[in-house]
Amino acid sequence: MTNSRTDGDGLLVIGYGNSLRGDDGMGPSAAKLLRVGGIDALDVYQLTPELAERIAGARVVFFLDADAGLAPGEIAAEKLQDAASGAVPMEHCANPADLLRLAREVYGTSPEAWLMAMGGADFELGDSLSDAGKRAVSKAVAEVRRRAPLLGPR
Repeated sequence: MTNSRTDGDGLLVIGYGNSLRGDDGMGPSAAKLLRVGGIDALDVYQLTPELAERIAGARVVFFLDADAGLAPGEIAAEKLQDAASGAVPMEHCANPADLLRLAREVYGTSPEAWLMAMGGADFELGDSLSDAGKRAVSKAVAEVRRRAPLLGPR
């Protein structure tokens, strides 16, 4: 990985979750659909510190994840800030705020960031999404595409 812009417009999407736990795989599924549409998108099992370099090279990052607390099929977007204090964990997995802070502290930049949460209905073992999960993925993909051109100066 390099510390260059991720693509022509500096947009990076990171979809994360366990694709073998039903709707927990919504993040990776949405990222794959966005990548087919020409957006720089990563589908990963979990967030790891190694992603900070890619994040630092972006202008805007969308984190896409399942949220069992949302109504099935619904989405919610939240603007993120990097973690304000404390040690950045050097564990096998992290959260978006920790990665934003790591990008700022190591690479000197922290992009605008959004968490796009998707409500699912079935988080049991299985490699397919529920109908509600598919609706949430479609909504999240449409929302990222809708927001991408409206985000900040290039």
